[in-house]
Amino acid sequence: MIRSMTAYARRDIKGEWGSAAWELRSVNQRYLETYIRLPEQFRSLEPVIRERIRGRLTRGKIECNLRFELDASAQSSLILNEKLAKQLVEAGNWVKMQSDEGEINPVDILRWPGVMAAEDKTWMPSAPS
Repeated sequence: MIRSMTAYARRDIKGEWGSAAWELRSVNQRYLETYIRLPEQFRSLEPVIRERIRGRLTRGKIECNLRFELDASAQSSLILNEKLAKQLVEAGNWVKMQSDEGEINPVDILRWPGVMAAEDKTWMPSAPS
């Protein structure tokens, strides 16, 4: 039986893939309020984590934070989202035709979120057990 809603926990995990740190904080509150902060590559796990919390708690303010650092020696390669890059170039050309201001910088296209991604070939996130 849970006697107090105020708690803090931290778990550091290290492996050949890198390191991770989970931090959980909770305080007493009348209703259940969940805040989950995950790195981009783990965003798909947010609904699973939220359901697990909801399955065990009915009230309180819960903060769940994951910090993840991939080992620099882990093998990865860059992947170009060609379809998105092409759409951005076309949109940039359209904007340029509307006004004679500026030029399209290829580096700006590559910096756009989702155009470039690092793919780790040795490790992929999975749902917590």
